Amino acid sequence: MKKISLIIAMIAASAAIVSCSSAGNVLFSNGSSEYSIVVDPAAGESVQYAACELQHWISEVSGATLPIVGLDGGQSGRRLVVGYNDVLAGLLPDAQKPGDSDDTLNWRSVGGDILLWGGAKRGSLYAVYSFLEEELGVRWYSSAVSVAPKTGKYSFGQLDHSDSPSIRVRDDLYLDVISHPDFSGKLRNNHVPLAGRDGKVIPFSSERFWGVHTFDRMVPKSVYFSKHPEYYSLRSGKREKNGDTQLCLSNPDVLRITIESMRRIMRENPDYLIYSLTQNDNFDYCECSECQAIADQYGGQSGLMIWFVNQVADAIRDEFPDKYIGTFAYQYTRGVPRNIQPRENVVVRLCSIECCLMHNYDECERNKAFLNDLQGWSAISPHLFIWDYTTAFSQYPLPVPNFKTAKPHIQDYVVNKAIGMMEEGDYQSRCGEFNELKAYLLAKLMWNCDADPEAIIKDFTDGYYGPAGKYIREYIEYADMTLRRDGMHMNCYPYIADEVYSEEFIRGAREIFRKAKEAVADKPDYFSRVESAEFPILLLFNEKMHEEAMQCGTLEQIKHVIEKDGITRMAEHNNFHDERSFCSAEAYLHKYEDE
Repeated sequence: MKKISLIIAMIAASAAIVSCSSAGNVLFSNGSSEYSIVVDPAAGESVQYAACELQHWISEVSGATLPIVGLDGGQSGRRLVVGYNDVLAGLLPDAQKPGDSDDTLNWRSVGGDILLWGGAKRGSLYAVYSFLEEELGVRWYSSAVSVAPKTGKYSFGQLDHSDSPSIRVRDDLYLDVISHPDFSGKLRNNHVPLAGRDGKVIPFSSERFWGVHTFDRMVPKSVYFSKHPEYYSLRSGKREKNGDTQLCLSNPDVLRITIESMRRIMRENPDYLIYSLTQNDNFDYCECSECQAIADQYGGQSGLMIWFVNQVADAIRDEFPDKYIGTFAYQYTRGVPRNIQPRENVVVRLCSIECCLMHNYDECERNKAFLNDLQGWSAISPHLFIWDYTTAFSQYPLPVPNFKTAKPHIQDYVVNKAIGMMEEGDYQSRCGEFNELKAYLLAKLMWNCDADPEAIIKDFTDGYYGPAGKYIREYIEYADMTLRRDGMHMNCYPYIADEVYSEEFIRGAREIFRKAKEAVADKPDYFSRVESAEFPILLLFNEKMHEEAMQCGTLEQIKHVIEKDGITRMAEHNNFHDERSFCSAEAYLHKYEDE
């Protein structure tokens, strides 16, 4: 039997050698390489950074440090050419130079050379990252965790890869992503400016949306209310002064001041694609007869909003022909208007805040109204931008079983012509359930809405949790089956007291995490990540089954994770309706300090 196994092994080794030799070109072998990285010295910072990233990660994988040279350097047939430049144009005369903001990425081999290029802002960097992922197995799972598998030799034959994003503007709003521009770029999240070689962000390298809830920034109450209360909402016969009052949109002076403010903001902040002209975060729209008449003419408050925003968009178009004015379809403006359409330079930002996260839009009664609005806005809007909600804002760590709905939701947005998407997660903290995994999965799906979520999850969990990965996947399936049971729904404001979080669910989850921790008990890094992943279950156990939890030392485990992970904030705001909800980790621990 040993002899047969040896023969099989020899045959397999021979086949591998034949395969490598037939590939023809050896990028590196045994820690050395004959290749150089070619980049135009006049290329922009993003392309220069792409060359440095390629050099760094090839070195991490192979131990070989490839020199970075100018266009006249390197040996033909032994070059990695980064960015669209004269060398690439000579090798690929039919290739069209991409637009600067084109995120399409390409990598191709020509006579032993490897060409990696895309738009000057981000595309060439994305091409480098794609090559490293697909060909060399490099992964970036979080800002702190990357994998560069050590490889003795990499050979290649014909390479020809091109890829374009499903969504033009991709905003992965998780704290780990938005606070680390270098990691954000690796996820191809183009709402955050890219990091450059010196670690500083690169100006004009993103497709950003400026501002949110901006009425008071356009017509500040502190400046105008005392002399002009008529600029603000009339509610129950009185002009609103307290809080973030809305504007009286029918007032011509409000329009004039808003146009002046918008022009100033756009001039002072040129590094944005879309500029927000959006209602404040309340339902206190103006009830004056003039506003109501316009709303009645155009099908409701959304029609009044579009009527107002269109006039601002018309006023700034000539000075800013490549920019957009963005407005909300949110809460009282979510309904589709009648007899009016947004201008070509208006982006409608449709918000899914009322939706059930656990079900597809076409299979849940709570989601069908939103789906109708999505389709209705798509029919009349030249540009649609989705504000999507992916976590428990009432208590960030609470389990939200939306792994299976992420793909169909994003596909619905793509089908309905969305040009942009913000996936809002725990943007203030890193204690949300599987925040690293969800940020990674959503980034991959925003780039390719047809990607396989199960494959992405398996790749991540095996790489991030090591031998415990299979148990993490077991938990995800268990939570999906248990929490998404018949009759259960969940929006982005669940509470600890909700019946969806049953004792049966908590006990089953604890057993799976016990197996996960046992699998990595001798691997500190993996064990620490599993501890963090268990935090939501520890929290539920302590709150819903407190006496039993105290006997298990659960509070000490919670305190350990809070201190280890530096958790400070555990909810978006303080003003929620469950007495067991809390915003700060310090307040939570203080609650139990005598036990």
